[in-house]
Amino acid sequence: MRITLIRSAQESEAVFDAVERLFCSTFGYRPDRSAWSQFYFANPYGDAIVALGWNSDQLVGHHALVPHVLTDSNGQCYRYYLAMSLMLHPDHRGFPAFYRLVAATTEAARAEGAPFILGFPNKNSYALFQRAFGWKTLIETELYNWRPTALVDPPHSIVALPHLRLTDEIGPPRDETYRQWRSLTRPYHAELVNRRLAVIYKIERNDTLTVLDILTDCPEAAANDLGALAAYAGVQQVRITGVHARMIGLEPAGMERHTDYRLRMCYAPLTDHPPSMRFSLLLSDVF
Repeated sequence: MRITLIRSAQESEAVFDAVERLFCSTFGYRPDRSAWSQFYFANPYGDAIVALGWNSDQLVGHHALVPHVLTDSNGQCYRYYLAMSLMLHPDHRGFPAFYRLVAATTEAARAEGAPFILGFPNKNSYALFQRAFGWKTLIETELYNWRPTALVDPPHSIVALPHLRLTDEIGPPRDETYRQWRSLTRPYHAELVNRRLAVIYKIERNDTLTVLDILTDCPEAAANDLGALAAYAGVQQVRITGVHARMIGLEPAGMERHTDYRLRMCYAPLTDHPPSMRFSLLLSDVF
């Protein structure tokens, strides 16, 4: 397998048709061209590192590292790369192909002085990242589908929050640049429900409200507030991690598991370990 690196929007445009075919053969859907270019190469934090694996003139492998930043309450900035879109054509899967793709992106990130990589590997690649590249697990949690079990009152109030961040802990930047970049195809909403439940979420194509981060100082009202938000958004189902459910006092045992999927947030140290940060799905586009 021959590896090439793509580092600009102009280069990506030239290979997008091949990337589109690989997406279809691997995931069964076509990526949006503008969204793909926006997320990787119209990035306010820098251009992505995209490794492409070729068998003659057929694209059979893809792996990307997308530059991101975290900030703290004092404005200190932590730069890193987010691992995205590992794909291998069904006829070309195996450890050697996986290793060559990931090694190419990892070495490019290390050469640029990136301190660490964050990623959300699935069950098929999780052990490979650990063994071959020293990835370590920060958080592992189940996903749940939650539906209100009783009628809930309409929300008394819903107020837009100014940032895609709920606390002063280390997390995504508190600026409109970040929101605009991440909200290209499916807007991220940040709202305060009934003056108690702060939630960041997005609405999926299947009319599911996916919780990205959530916080409340009134756990006894959390189920009613979350149900009121679902009704307000016109959805029947909320998808939430076990970590976030427990943050607001909801018991995962009373929810439906979202298949057998486990969400793993991992890191690969290149020069430094990542700082202690608030767990938020804003760090990924795993859904």
